[in-house]
Amino acid sequence: MRSIHLLAAGLALSFASACQQQTATPPASVKIESAFTVTAGIKDIMAHEIDPAADGLWESVSINQTKKGLERKQPKTEEEWWEVRGHAITLMEAANLLVMDGRRVASEGSHLEDVGTPGNLTAEESQKEIDANRGTFVGFARALHDVGEQMLKSVDAKNPKAMMDAGAALDTVCEGCHLKFWYPGQKIPLFPHQAPEVDSPDAKKNLAEADKK
Repeated sequence: MRSIHLLAAGLALSFASACQQQTATPPASVKIESAFTVTAGIKDIMAHEIDPAADGLWESVSINQTKKGLERKQPKTEEEWWEVRGHAITLMEAANLLVMDGRRVASEGSHLEDVGTPGNLTAEESQKEIDANRGTFVGFARALHDVGEQMLKSVDAKNPKAMMDAGAALDTVCEGCHLKFWYPGQKIPLFPHQAPEVDSPDAKKNLAEADKK
């Protein structure tokens, strides 16, 4: 019996030693390959995850003035709240996907939306901008994640007002990133009340310069 106990103890020690060797931290010289395979481009994540999620959040709550008074829209059933919650989670996690190592703006030969519009960058130009300003791009992605988290908390609290505030912040983050990395040269037309008078000196100067181009 004594020999059996000694054998069992020896086997236990051997097993423990083997486990320690398998779980030990590999030396610094050993390169660990990423567990992720990056396939989709940033434009794909935007089109299939971020845009639909953002639209779902923006459209879930609203206040409109009608002839009958204020018309309020918000989720009402548990199923509707659950669906909106899914949009917030998708938005948050898609923000992480944007900044994965190896993620490109678009696959080779693929074009960005509205390519050719004055002020818009091509996929290649956008990639160069991101590469040259990586920290700024990561900052926008983190801000997108944070506003998604803000939206998630508002949804869990069933607070339409907080959701609308988060929606406004979401619009600001999205537009800021797009103006930096997608359409930095695009000129947004002024609304009629913002446009200068045609007879004003500034307007005449602008029109004259435009005619020369």
